[in-house]
Amino acid sequence: MAGVGAGTGALGSVIVKLATLLGKEYTMLKRVRKDIAFLERELRRMQNLVNALADMEVLDKVAKDWKGNMRDLSYDMEECIDRFMIRLGDAKLSFPKKAARRLKKLFARHDIGTQIKELKDRVKEEEERRLRLNLDKYAAIGPTRPVEIDPRLAAFHGVAKGLVAIDGPRDQLVSWLTEESVELKVVAIVGGGGLGKTTLAMETSRKIGEHFQHRASVFVSRTPDLEKLLKDVLSQIDKDKFRECQSERWDEKQLIREIQLLLTGKRYFLVIDDVWNEQDWRSLKAVFPDNCNGSRIIITTRIANVAKSSCSNSGDHLYQMLPLNNVDSRRLFLRRIFHSDNSCPPQLQEVSTRILRKCGGLPLAIVTIASLLANKPQNLDEWERLQGSIGTGISYESDDGGNGMRHILLLSYWDLPHHLKTCLLYLCIYPEDKYIPCEELKRKWLAEGFIATKRGNLYQEAESCFNELVNRSLIQLVYADPQGYGFDQYCRVHDMVLDLIISLSDEENFATILNAECNSLPSKIHRISLQSSGNEHKGAIQSITRSKLHVRSLNVFGESKQIPPLEDFQSLRVLDICGEWEPENEHIRNIGSFYQMRYLRIKSRRTTELHEDIGKLQNLETLDLRGSIKIRELPSTTARLQNLVRLFVSCSCVLSADMFGSMRALEEVADIHQIDNPEKFVEELGHLTKLRKITMTGSWTECYRERLRSSLNAIGSLQHLHTHAVIGEYMFRDPCCTFPHLQNLKLEYPMMRFPKGMAFLTNILKLDIEVYLFDDKDLRILMGMPSLANLQLIVSRSGGVLTVSGNGFKLLEVFHYTNQAYETTGIKFEAGAMPALRWLYLYWKNCGVPLRNNENTGMGFEHLSNLADLHVEISISRATLDELETVDCFVEKAIALHPNRHNLQLRLSYSS
Repeated sequence: MAGVGAGTGALGSVIVKLATLLGKEYTMLKRVRKDIAFLERELRRMQNLVNALADMEVLDKVAKDWKGNMRDLSYDMEECIDRFMIRLGDAKLSFPKKAARRLKKLFARHDIGTQIKELKDRVKEEEERRLRLNLDKYAAIGPTRPVEIDPRLAAFHGVAKGLVAIDGPRDQLVSWLTEESVELKVVAIVGGGGLGKTTLAMETSRKIGEHFQHRASVFVSRTPDLEKLLKDVLSQIDKDKFRECQSERWDEKQLIREIQLLLTGKRYFLVIDDVWNEQDWRSLKAVFPDNCNGSRIIITTRIANVAKSSCSNSGDHLYQMLPLNNVDSRRLFLRRIFHSDNSCPPQLQEVSTRILRKCGGLPLAIVTIASLLANKPQNLDEWERLQGSIGTGISYESDDGGNGMRHILLLSYWDLPHHLKTCLLYLCIYPEDKYIPCEELKRKWLAEGFIATKRGNLYQEAESCFNELVNRSLIQLVYADPQGYGFDQYCRVHDMVLDLIISLSDEENFATILNAECNSLPSKIHRISLQSSGNEHKGAIQSITRSKLHVRSLNVFGESKQIPPLEDFQSLRVLDICGEWEPENEHIRNIGSFYQMRYLRIKSRRTTELHEDIGKLQNLETLDLRGSIKIRELPSTTARLQNLVRLFVSCSCVLSADMFGSMRALEEVADIHQIDNPEKFVEELGHLTKLRKITMTGSWTECYRERLRSSLNAIGSLQHLHTHAVIGEYMFRDPCCTFPHLQNLKLEYPMMRFPKGMAFLTNILKLDIEVYLFDDKDLRILMGMPSLANLQLIVSRSGGVLTVSGNGFKLLEVFHYTNQAYETTGIKFEAGAMPALRWLYLYWKNCGVPLRNNENTGMGFEHLSNLADLHVEISISRATLDELETVDCFVEKAIALHPNRHNLQLRLSYSS
């Protein structure tokens, strides 16, 4: 059991800290040692019961109240112990006799003995209630079994998105959208949550979207941010304008003007997903011009009135989503469990029919239950038990059948081990539809104390927890470029799952979400997520301020423009400021007094320096200042952060070489762009024996490159290297540097030629490079990398058609290929090429490039047997309309030969 949990509070952590106070290091605590021993002994005795209650699906009021009391008591105890240990640590810095005198003063001044006695009385009271109410009967229930990673998950996603009952509805929408009409046409898809509205809309977009000059898809959500939505649209229709918007910080009015200017006279296709009220629809529709060019819009909504109001013109259409029929429900169900349409064992036929009846044809419910069963023994008793626990069937009396869906999702939630429940609930702090960086999420889990391990290291355990939640279909992986700075892996949760975990979080007083909906606040706030602000939230800010001694996590997202004063947050573990509110220096001057801080991120263009008290944060593990570009240097006291594991700064920050000499716990560092003493830094670098990831985008002078290469090669734990192309060319020019543990390599800026020494990087999983001259010889080196799974390759000039044969890239799953040349030929895939490839992105600067392949043989897409997602983007800066139409036809012909063409997600887009 991890130290901190949603249902158990900080009980595990408190027991560990009490045991520490009983150790030899604290023998001077004679006055309270007996009481501490009592607390530690009694809490251990009660821990099994608290753990059992935390994993119970249904509790009577008495047991629920007792569990809640123990959870709150554990938080209060940890807060008291933490404050005590900090003061005790200060007292112990003296010589023994002087320390004893200081301890006496400490006890008298802070009345510590009285506080411990009060905690002891509260523990006694809860122990007496436990015995009186006979609550131990719950402890007989065993813990939940862990679930193995399911290797069939990737194949399942393809089926869920394409093959099951999607062709008919999609073809209906296509027929409406392709009707002869120059007026702007709207098609509204309406239906309950989890019915597949978004899937249908996106499948339709993939079918006909490439025939439009511009297309975009956006999520609206219950609490839409119009400015954010407009930026999302702009990023998809004109990347250059989007970068200009980001750098110049356009306001909403300017965004509207630019989008209208871009779309005027153009034929565009939009998917506006998850609209919740009529006013939101009217605000969005007013942005997009009706230019009589045959433009089309699809909206999805759960609300019938919204759908009706959007279809106000005679040519508009409303499509009502229906549940899957019995045949299609069974196909979806069996494919997830058995990977086949007709593989259900005879003894499970009847019970599977009853399970499907209770799922009511709701695709999300079917997928959720099937994912659960896929990880369980295929025996009748196990399936009967699950079938009996589902309860009544899905109700469609409301717009989304929320109660039935909640119960379906709860089955997966309750099947999780307790630490995974806690990790899942933590995602409720993120705004709806947000792309969540996977690494960020894991770091916060660690900082909060949710992860514990008896073997290996904590980061690996966090990685395993994340994979487990992905496997159970509770977290969705997304490969995206939300900021326009390159593709990376993100995660998110389905809206239905988010609704559930927010509700469960409220029940456990786990996290408090402050968004556009005015939520009631508990008397003690442990974790707060600020997602919006306004007059209605003034009282909430005051409540947070009153509860500041108990707040363990403060996250500021989105449009929040006001936060509580940052002082006296003595229990704070996580402080993440990355919203519109940008703190100035005076706002963060007291951060050095937040002694429990583990994770600190400040994203602000108004912050120019950190206070020297930052060195007092001896528990700090992550310091992230990448978004604070005006911080030019760190205070010298940063070197005192001996437990710092991750240090992230912007490229404008000049780092001190001296501080690395005392920061031996560092595992991740970025971005070392400027250093005050390069010679000293190169010397210290070799001593960072725990370093796993390093980003250093400066080019470095030639006299240091050999020593830099030697120091990096000496770090046996180095797995991720992101550096300047000049350094890369030097480091990998010959095979003397093998970097045996290197898994992720990114070289910033273009290299003239591909370094031959890369052929010896046998363990590389992900490679991101840009090369000016590239040919088949270089391609063969890449194909020879046996572990490569993700390749992002930018080429400026190549000498002929690049031919990918079946002799390499056996494990490659993601290929992102950009050809920037105006005069060059393309790429071709032979039989057996890239057998594991699922995601392919191709970009050409010249629209004629793909046509220079032999038109009869095409590009060989049909040989990419496992391909699930293909995105082709072509620059139109030098293209005629005839050329664009020819390209459309060429790509369609190439895809028509693919064996998985009906399920393949195809996107063809154009950029200027």
